[in-house]
Amino acid sequence: MHNSTLTGSMRVDELLNGHAEIIQGLISMKAETFTSLSNLLASRELLKPTRNMNVNEQLFIFLSICARGATNRHISYLFQHSIETTSRWFDKVLNVICSLKDEFISPADYTSVQNLILEHSDKYRPWFDVRYIRCIGAIDGTHVPCVPKRENSDAWINRKGYHSQNILAACSFDMKFTYILAGYDGSCHDIRMLEEAIAFHGFPIPPPNSGYVNKDCFLSPYRQETYHLPEFRRRRNGLGNRREVFNYTHSSLRNCIERTFGVWKAIFKVLKGINSYPMDKQKMIPVACAVVHNFIRMVQDGNPFLEEYATDCVTVGGTVDVNANYVFNDGIDGEGPSTGPQQHNSSREAMNQMRDHIADDMWERYQASPWYKST
Repeated sequence: MHNSTLTGSMRVDELLNGHAEIIQGLISMKAETFTSLSNLLASRELLKPTRNMNVNEQLFIFLSICARGATNRHISYLFQHSIETTSRWFDKVLNVICSLKDEFISPADYTSVQNLILEHSDKYRPWFDVRYIRCIGAIDGTHVPCVPKRENSDAWINRKGYHSQNILAACSFDMKFTYILAGYDGSCHDIRMLEEAIAFHGFPIPPPNSGYVNKDCFLSPYRQETYHLPEFRRRRNGLGNRREVFNYTHSSLRNCIERTFGVWKAIFKVLKGINSYPMDKQKMIPVACAVVHNFIRMVQDGNPFLEEYATDCVTVGGTVDVNANYVFNDGIDGEGPSTGPQQHNSSREAMNQMRDHIADDMWERYQASPWYKST
């Protein structure tokens, strides 16, 4: 029903020139960020104005659905278009945003020290840059609800009992995605996803001249030891051995992937329930949201969601499965496989030896000057 005096384009202009909090609430970015993205797509002619809809409105429709989890029916009413038109433009913009994946989701720089490690030099740099290994990010899996076809729906049921697609992602310590692989069924284990990502889907293994050798670039925590940050923070008596010191530091650094998933799902509420699209579109939506997430990180100063998840002290809460089957849990909880991706025994042993050396060094420093606090 078209009963508004404002056309869709007029409504978008009104919103872009209105209160900053309103536009942030509608599309999870500032008006200036939206304009930058719209201008980029228009200048490359990835989106073109039509007689009935300009580029701003095309993009705004897409972002409204992704950011708010709104239905096509609701957006159609808001912008005075038919449901078919709204659906068609959502699909168009989805394809365009996904085409930017390789440009905006790229591997971390293997030659540079990450800012987080520089900023917390005493806590991280001696072990994760200078002496042993240059750490460039973290990797893990998370689940996004989905609605699969009825004939093979059982495979999409995850261990919590609901249908989902499993997402494998890597991020840098400034909470930008450096890799994402979507579309695996919810029952698929992260380990299998990583193996197939390396073999078939372009997972960015560091080149040999970067200081890594073959697949010797994944550093796992110790199994059957305390690992998760909330468990450490409930303590009042410090850390008890070298493995705990290592696991605490590893978890604190690796927590960036949980926080990245947290802010990603907070910004794009469509990820909490993709339920009205064909399965091929459901697989593309998380990738598109990751592209826009990175664009926001690159061009926008200040974002309430990013600020909320900016430190490793944040409680992630319900947006992230903090007990997910971690890619490199090394059997943290005494369950599941005891290693990460399938590596030769010599490769795995080399990384375990490096982990032991780092843990010994950490423990020696910790005993001399305990830096751990439970708060």
